[in-house]
Amino acid sequence: MKKIALVLSTMLLSSVASASTVGLSTHPLTMKKQVVTTEFNNYMSNGTGSGITAKYLQRVNEQIAFDAGFGITDGDRANNLFMGADFALIPDYGRQPRVSIKGLLETMDFDGERINAFGAAPTISKGFSFWGKEAFPFLAVPVKVSLNADENTYETSTAVAAGITGRIPFNGYENLIYNFETNMSVRNSYTGFVMGISLPIQ
Repeated sequence: MKKIALVLSTMLLSSVASASTVGLSTHPLTMKKQVVTTEFNNYMSNGTGSGITAKYLQRVNEQIAFDAGFGITDGDRANNLFMGADFALIPDYGRQPRVSIKGLLETMDFDGERINAFGAAPTISKGFSFWGKEAFPFLAVPVKVSLNADENTYETSTAVAAGITGRIPFNGYENLIYNFETNMSVRNSYTGFVMGISLPIQ
Protein backbone atom coordinates (compact mmCIF):
# COMPACT_ATOMS: atom_id res chain seq x y z
CA MET A 1 0.00 0.00 0.00
CA LYS A 2 2.89 2.36 0.78
CA LYS A 3 4.26 1.73 -2.70
CA ILE A 4 1.00 2.66 -4.41
CA ALA A 5 0.70 5.79 -2.27
CA LEU A 6 4.22 6.85 -3.26
CA VAL A 7 3.45 6.48 -6.97
CA LEU A 8 0.17 8.42 -6.66
CA SER A 9 1.73 11.20 -4.61
CA THR A 10 4.49 11.58 -7.21
CA MET A 11 1.82 12.09 -9.87
CA LEU A 12 -0.04 14.66 -7.80
CA LEU A 13 3.00 16.65 -6.70
CA SER A 14 4.44 16.88 -10.21
CA SER A 15 3.28 20.02 -12.03
CA VAL A 16 1.53 19.04 -15.18
CA ALA A 17 4.79 16.40 -21.26
CA SER A 18 6.10 13.85 -23.70
CA ALA A 19 7.41 10.79 -21.97
CA SER A 20 10.88 9.37 -21.93
CA THR A 21 11.98 7.75 -25.18
CA VAL A 22 13.54 4.64 -23.65
CA GLY A 23 11.96 4.55 -20.18
CA LEU A 24 11.97 1.00 -18.81
CA SER A 25 12.15 -0.67 -22.23
CA THR A 26 15.68 -1.95 -21.59
CA HIS A 27 15.25 -2.71 -17.87
CA PRO A 28 15.27 -6.46 -17.07
CA LEU A 29 12.01 -7.58 -15.43
CA THR A 30 12.56 -11.12 -14.20
CA MET A 31 9.26 -11.91 -12.50
CA LYS A 32 7.00 -8.93 -13.11
CA LYS A 33 6.09 -8.32 -16.74
CA GLN A 34 3.56 -5.49 -16.41
CA VAL A 35 4.58 -2.09 -15.08
CA VAL A 36 2.81 1.24 -14.49
CA THR A 37 4.92 4.39 -14.48
CA THR A 38 4.48 8.04 -13.65
CA GLU A 39 7.05 10.54 -14.90
CA PHE A 40 7.83 14.20 -14.31
CA ASN A 41 9.09 15.92 -17.48
CA ASN A 42 10.77 19.25 -18.08
CA TYR A 43 11.36 20.77 -21.52
CA MET A 44 14.12 23.39 -21.69
CA SER A 45 13.95 24.19 -25.42
CA ASN A 46 11.55 24.03 -28.39
CA GLY A 47 8.32 24.38 -26.43
CA THR A 48 9.46 24.91 -22.85
CA GLY A 49 7.31 23.67 -19.99
CA SER A 50 6.89 20.87 -17.49
CA GLY A 51 4.35 18.11 -17.08
CA ILE A 52 3.52 14.54 -16.15
CA THR A 53 2.97 11.35 -18.07
CA ALA A 54 1.42 8.01 -17.19
CA LYS A 55 2.71 4.88 -18.92
CA TYR A 56 2.00 1.16 -19.06
CA LEU A 57 4.63 -1.38 -20.11
CA GLN A 58 4.04 -5.01 -21.09
CA ARG A 59 7.04 -7.30 -21.52
CA VAL A 60 6.09 -10.06 -23.96
CA ASN A 61 9.31 -12.05 -23.63
CA GLU A 62 13.05 -11.49 -23.20
CA GLN A 63 13.26 -9.82 -26.61
CA ILE A 64 10.10 -7.68 -26.90
CA ALA A 65 8.49 -5.02 -24.72
CA PHE A 66 5.58 -2.69 -25.55
CA ASP A 67 4.72 0.57 -23.80
CA ALA A 68 1.99 3.18 -24.24
CA GLY A 69 0.70 6.21 -22.38
CA PHE A 70 -0.34 9.85 -22.38
CA GLY A 71 1.01 13.13 -21.06
CA ILE A 72 -0.03 16.71 -20.32
CA THR A 73 2.07 19.84 -19.94
CA ASP A 74 1.80 23.52 -19.09
CA GLY A 75 3.92 24.50 -22.13
CA ASP A 76 3.39 24.39 -25.90
CA ARG A 77 2.96 20.61 -25.76
CA ALA A 78 -0.59 20.63 -24.41
CA ASN A 79 -1.09 16.87 -24.56
CA ASN A 80 0.20 13.79 -26.30
CA LEU A 81 -0.41 10.08 -26.80
CA PHE A 82 2.40 7.66 -27.56
CA MET A 83 3.37 4.03 -27.92
CA GLY A 84 6.53 2.09 -28.60
CA ALA A 85 7.92 -1.39 -29.09
CA ASP A 86 11.47 -2.35 -28.11
CA PHE A 87 13.09 -5.31 -29.91
CA ALA A 88 16.31 -6.73 -28.43
CA LEU A 89 18.90 -7.67 -31.05
CA ILE A 90 21.76 -8.66 -28.70
CA PRO A 91 21.26 -9.58 -25.00
CA ASP A 92 23.16 -8.14 -22.01
CA TYR A 93 25.52 -11.03 -21.25
CA GLY A 94 28.96 -11.01 -19.63
CA ARG A 95 30.86 -8.02 -20.98
CA GLN A 96 28.50 -7.75 -23.91
CA PRO A 97 26.00 -4.85 -23.75
CA ARG A 98 22.36 -5.17 -24.73
CA VAL A 99 21.55 -3.73 -28.17
CA SER A 100 17.98 -3.04 -29.24
CA ILE A 101 15.87 -0.85 -31.48
CA LYS A 102 12.66 0.80 -30.36
CA GLY A 103 9.89 1.75 -32.79
CA LEU A 104 8.06 4.96 -31.84
CA LEU A 105 4.61 6.44 -32.61
CA GLU A 106 3.28 9.69 -31.16
CA THR A 107 0.57 12.30 -31.67
CA MET A 108 0.64 15.64 -29.87
CA ASP A 109 -0.99 19.05 -29.71
CA PHE A 110 1.96 21.41 -30.18
CA ASP A 111 1.13 25.12 -29.93
CA GLY A 112 -2.40 24.49 -31.23
CA GLU A 113 -1.34 22.26 -34.12
CA ARG A 114 -1.65 18.48 -34.39
CA ILE A 115 1.73 16.77 -34.91
CA ASN A 116 1.94 13.04 -35.69
CA ALA A 117 5.36 11.41 -35.49
CA PHE A 118 6.97 8.05 -36.08
CA GLY A 119 10.54 6.88 -35.78
CA ALA A 120 13.07 4.54 -34.24
CA ALA A 121 15.62 4.66 -31.44
CA PRO A 122 18.68 2.37 -31.65
CA THR A 123 19.67 1.74 -28.02
CA ILE A 124 22.62 0.28 -26.15
CA SER A 125 22.44 -0.59 -22.42
CA LYS A 126 24.42 -2.50 -19.81
CA GLY A 127 23.90 -3.59 -16.21
CA PHE A 128 26.50 -2.47 -13.65
CA SER A 129 26.88 -2.61 -9.87
CA PHE A 130 27.14 0.80 -8.21
CA TRP A 131 28.05 0.62 -4.50
CA GLY A 132 26.51 -2.84 -4.33
CA LYS A 133 23.28 -1.82 -6.13
CA GLU A 134 22.57 -2.91 -9.69
CA ALA A 135 21.61 -0.23 -12.22
CA PHE A 136 21.23 -0.11 -15.98
CA PRO A 137 22.57 2.94 -17.88
CA PHE A 138 21.61 3.34 -21.54
CA LEU A 139 22.24 5.49 -24.59
CA ALA A 140 19.87 5.89 -27.55
CA VAL A 141 19.70 7.91 -30.77
CA PRO A 142 16.01 8.63 -31.53
CA VAL A 143 15.30 9.55 -35.15
CA LYS A 144 11.78 10.77 -35.99
CA VAL A 145 9.65 12.05 -38.84
CA SER A 146 7.02 14.57 -37.66
CA LEU A 147 3.97 15.32 -39.78
CA ASN A 148 2.03 18.56 -39.27
CA ALA A 149 -1.60 17.57 -39.95
CA ASP A 150 -2.77 21.21 -40.15
CA GLU A 151 -0.17 22.49 -42.62
CA ASN A 152 0.57 19.22 -44.47
CA THR A 153 4.30 19.58 -43.85
CA TYR A 154 6.92 17.34 -42.26
CA GLU A 155 10.38 17.50 -40.73
CA THR A 156 12.93 15.00 -39.49
CA SER A 157 14.63 15.18 -36.11
CA THR A 158 17.55 13.50 -34.37
CA ALA A 159 18.46 13.48 -30.69
CA VAL A 160 20.62 11.67 -28.15
CA ALA A 161 18.87 10.16 -25.13
CA ALA A 162 20.90 8.97 -22.14
CA GLY A 163 19.69 7.66 -18.81
CA ILE A 164 19.64 5.01 -16.12
CA THR A 165 17.15 2.67 -14.43
CA GLY A 166 17.35 0.67 -11.22
CA ARG A 167 15.60 -0.46 -8.04
CA ILE A 168 14.95 2.25 -5.45
CA PRO A 169 17.59 1.54 -2.75
CA PHE A 170 15.47 2.27 0.34
CA ASN A 171 14.03 -0.23 2.79
CA GLY A 172 10.42 -1.05 1.99
CA TYR A 173 10.58 0.39 -1.53
CA GLU A 174 12.87 -2.09 -3.29
CA ASN A 175 10.05 -3.26 -5.59
CA LEU A 176 9.79 0.22 -7.11
CA ILE A 177 11.94 1.14 -10.11
CA TYR A 178 13.35 4.60 -10.83
CA ASN A 179 14.30 5.99 -14.21
CA PHE A 180 16.13 9.16 -15.18
CA GLU A 181 16.57 10.22 -18.79
CA THR A 182 17.89 13.28 -20.61
CA ASN A 183 17.18 14.20 -24.22
CA MET A 184 19.67 16.37 -26.11
CA SER A 185 18.81 17.81 -29.50
CA VAL A 186 21.05 17.08 -32.46
CA ARG A 187 18.67 18.37 -35.14
CA ASN A 188 15.10 19.76 -34.87
CA SER A 189 14.51 18.08 -31.50
CA TYR A 190 14.41 19.41 -27.91
CA THR A 191 16.47 19.41 -24.74
CA GLY A 192 14.83 18.11 -21.58
CA PHE A 193 14.86 15.56 -18.80
CA VAL A 194 12.53 12.98 -17.29
CA MET A 195 12.35 11.46 -13.79
CA GLY A 196 10.02 8.54 -13.13
CA ILE A 197 8.89 5.95 -10.61
CA SER A 198 7.44 2.60 -11.69
CA LEU A 199 5.47 -0.11 -9.95
CA PRO A 200 5.60 -3.69 -11.32
CA ILE A 201 2.07 -5.07 -10.93
CA GLN A 202 2.14 -8.63 -12.32
